Amino acid sequence: MKQAYLKGRITGLRRSQQRRLEGLLHRRHPVDEGADQFTLEKLAEEVLALKQPLHLIIDGRGLCRLLWVGPLDQSDKLLSHVPEVRRRKTKDWRLVSCPFHEHQKDLCPDQKDAIVALDLAPVSWLRFSPIRDAGGMRLASLWCFDDKQQKGWTLIEKSELSKLCKGHELVNPIEKKALVPLSDRTERVLLLTLIGHDFARSERNLAELEALVRSAGGCPVAIASQKKGVSHSQTIWGKGKLQEVALKVRQENASLVITDRELSASQARNLEHFLACPVMDRSELILDIFAQRAATATGRLQVELAQLRYRKSRLVGRGKSLSRQGGGIGTRGPGETQLEKDRRVIVNRIERLEKELKQFKKHRTQIRSRRRGMNCAALVGYTNAGKSTLFNAICGLSLEGRVLAENKLFATLDPTTRRLVLPQKGSAPNDLLITDTVGFISELPSTLMEAFRATLEETLEADLLLVMVDLSNPDWQFQLNTVNDLLDSLEVNSTRQVIANKIDCCSSSALDAISRLNEKVIYVSAKSGAGLQSLRLWLQNHFWDPDSEILLTAMDT
Repeated sequence: MKQAYLKGRITGLRRSQQRRLEGLLHRRHPVDEGADQFTLEKLAEEVLALKQPLHLIIDGRGLCRLLWVGPLDQSDKLLSHVPEVRRRKTKDWRLVSCPFHEHQKDLCPDQKDAIVALDLAPVSWLRFSPIRDAGGMRLASLWCFDDKQQKGWTLIEKSELSKLCKGHELVNPIEKKALVPLSDRTERVLLLTLIGHDFARSERNLAELEALVRSAGGCPVAIASQKKGVSHSQTIWGKGKLQEVALKVRQENASLVITDRELSASQARNLEHFLACPVMDRSELILDIFAQRAATATGRLQVELAQLRYRKSRLVGRGKSLSRQGGGIGTRGPGETQLEKDRRVIVNRIERLEKELKQFKKHRTQIRSRRRGMNCAALVGYTNAGKSTLFNAICGLSLEGRVLAENKLFATLDPTTRRLVLPQKGSAPNDLLITDTVGFISELPSTLMEAFRATLEETLEADLLLVMVDLSNPDWQFQLNTVNDLLDSLEVNSTRQVIANKIDCCSSSALDAISRLNEKVIYVSAKSGAGLQSLRLWLQNHFWDPDSEILLTAMDT
């Protein structure tokens, strides 16, 4: 098995140059610390000859595992060539770098090299100049990880190369701070946000983004924010802020960066290249949550359709994905790139899903036609407002018939309809159909709205919309306005009745505010049951005879 590799910008090197570099690659170094001075002297000569920086990765036994030609610009490619780097339990790598034309007195690493070096997690980083000073000596510096420094590295010692090659005892080695204990499956997420002029609004948006991340199964470990200022169309965030974010990703051992706004395909690529870390925007996060929650075949079809529409414009072609396909008779000419082939596959899959959803829409239309003549009310509102809890409570559902009600965003995805029996004095009870629908959220991805239009038809066809509001949430008024705006965009003309939920957890100021906003609001607590009988009475009065008040009041007592 090959233990040492020559990688990087080696295309175009002469055979004699490659042989000299391979000879340096197989030389031994001192065990545990330091480096072989003769090897580094030869390395400096090659740097001046090639006019390229050279980097060595040395293990604890003094074996050089990788000689990298060129700048440390892509850590993923670098790590992929280090043998068993991901399986090693002890972090005993040493990094030795000889930059090209380094004139800085302290040999301070640039920001890009510093970030990539953090991904390698070496115990020490020796940097030395390829140029001798007036005394014939080469200046060198030894660095160690320090999360308090702007670039993540602190200078341990600066001296002549011959001295630092003998090793340096790290009396107080700087170690990474203890990370939050997480399970192997929990993803560590860094949140990247922009702060607007309304600071309170920005804080609430950030809290909602954190809730979305937790609902998706991730754990927010850090937050990086920047005030809105000069527009950066390529990355949105400025270069200086992104350098800080790239360092914080390594400090917190984050595996994913999530932004608080939707990114274009080019912006996502630029951010991933700059941060050397996977990047996901808010819309993709919501799609991921929907994919986790989809329990029925129809729900999975709708989520897949939304995801394909989202990714269609974000296909990226690199390397072989841009090569032409096919060969021989009938395949002459420019041919079809792999990127075009992938796009064609997605388009065909979208067409197939749209046909299946048309059948689903036809099926649901037939079901609604059977209910013709029956009154129907739909529970709508912002996600996590308590719709499913109220649905279970008001319908008196058994454990088997209940829908999932959890303190999570988008806990319920598929619409569910149940029969609510409202007894009346001296005659048969009245039946009302209640539908629990998917929750809304601000800036809902347009692809999701299009894919779930068949599901949202349950809302469009309802005779009455019970708009749920979580009064315990400080941002309840913004959520109510968001729901009404989304209903208006769907051209919903049904009667709307506001239901103020969680009255046992809210403040008196919230009760006063919503009463001034809407005098006909109905107050309930879906969890404790307070106000549910009044809601049943209101539904009876709205659809049927108001004289049923005596019987319902007696039943409530």
